[in-house]
Amino acid sequence: MPESREALLERLRNAARQVRRDVFRALRAGGSGHAGGSCSAADLLAALYFHRMRVQPKDPNWPGRDRFVLSKGHATAALGAVLAQAGFIDDSVLDRFYHFDSPFGMHPDIRMDGIEMCTGALGHGLAIGMGMALGARIQDQGFHTFVMIGDGELHEGSNWEAAMAASHYGLANLTAIIDFNKIAQSGPLDELVRVDPLADKWRAFGWEVREIDGHDMGQIVDTLDALPFHGDRPSAIVAHTVKGKGVSFAENTYLWHSNNVTDEVYERALAELGPK
Repeated sequence: MPESREALLERLRNAARQVRRDVFRALRAGGSGHAGGSCSAADLLAALYFHRMRVQPKDPNWPGRDRFVLSKGHATAALGAVLAQAGFIDDSVLDRFYHFDSPFGMHPDIRMDGIEMCTGALGHGLAIGMGMALGARIQDQGFHTFVMIGDGELHEGSNWEAAMAASHYGLANLTAIIDFNKIAQSGPLDELVRVDPLADKWRAFGWEVREIDGHDMGQIVDTLDALPFHGDRPSAIVAHTVKGKGVSFAENTYLWHSNNVTDEVYERALAELGPK
C-alpha cells in the first residue's frame, strides 16, 4: 500500500528529530562542534535523503546516484547523522566525532561513505556541484546534484561566480539550497553584511527560485517534488530557517554557531527534542 502523505511527513519529521538528537550526541563525543547550523539544516537534509534523493547506501559509489555537496561544511554533524540513519555508515561512528583518525571530523571528509566532497573552506561547494551537473549532461547521465549553502557563506564571491556560470549553461539538473537562518559565526547577518533581497539576487543571476519555510516538512516535500522548477535553468531554494532549531537555548543565537557540548548540555537538548 502506498505511503500516505501524512505518514510520509510524520516519518520525515521523526527522521529530522533523530538527526538533531544525533547532532548533540556527536558533539558530546567530540566535546564541541557546530550545533546551530546543523539543527537549522536537519529538516531539509531529512527530506532530501529519506524522500527525494536517489541513493543506495550499501553501494555509495553507485554511478546513478544523486549527488549532494554540503558546502556549509561546518554542519557536518547533521550530515553524518543522516548518513548513519540512512545506513551509509555504522551508527557507532557518531560516537567518534572529531576523534583522532576518525573519518567523521569537524568538516566533511571523503574517507566517509556518502561524502562527495571535502568541504569546510566556505564558498567552494557550488562550483564543484556545478561541475558535477555539467559532467552529468556531457556524459548523458540522469543524476541530479544538490548543494546546500550557508547564508553567511554567500559573503564569498566564488558562490556568485558559480551561480553565473550555472545559469549560463542552463543546468536544470542543479539545485542550490540556501539555509537562510540569518545568523553567522559572529552575529546576525544584517549586522555583518546583508544578503537581502536574497531570492531576487538568485533570480538576477538567472536561477528559478522558490522561498519556503525550511522547517515546514510539507513545504519542503512539495518543493523538492517540483524540481526542476524550470527546464532550462538551475533551481534555488531559499529556505528560511532558525539557527539551532529544536533546542531553545541554541535557537537564534550566534553563541551556538559552535559551542561546547557537555553531558549536561546533551541531556538538556535531548529533554527538549524528545524520545526516538
